[in-house]
Amino acid sequence: MRVKVKPMDCTGCALCELACGFHWDEAFSLISASIMQYRAEEKKDYLGIIVKTEEDLFLGRPEGAEAVKLGELQKGGGGGGASAKPILIREACDMCESVGKDPQCVAICPHDALYVE
Repeated sequence: MRVKVKPMDCTGCALCELACGFHWDEAFSLISASIMQYRAEEKKDYLGIIVKTEEDLFLGRPEGAEAVKLGELQKGGGGGGASAKPILIREACDMCESVGKDPQCVAICPHDALYVE
């Protein structure tokens, strides 16, 4: 099971990042979140979401969703692009196991753009 993304339902509110950052640091900090929004540099209205796991980055983009192995992204392969680099140094998603409920990013999303599968 993992957190997955329906990018066309995302409005860019960043509540998922705030909830995840709070899970890791007990503070509303975007820098520690295992989930991250990104925008394409050449398209101002292009919004995607990246979720870091132990094995890969799950990329939810308007053209579809895919998992990219961490090694492939670091070698320059995959579809993460330069916007994915900041998430590589963060903790992998642990599905908020210490909370014992649904991942906080999924629970807080007002548009159901995140789900567990």
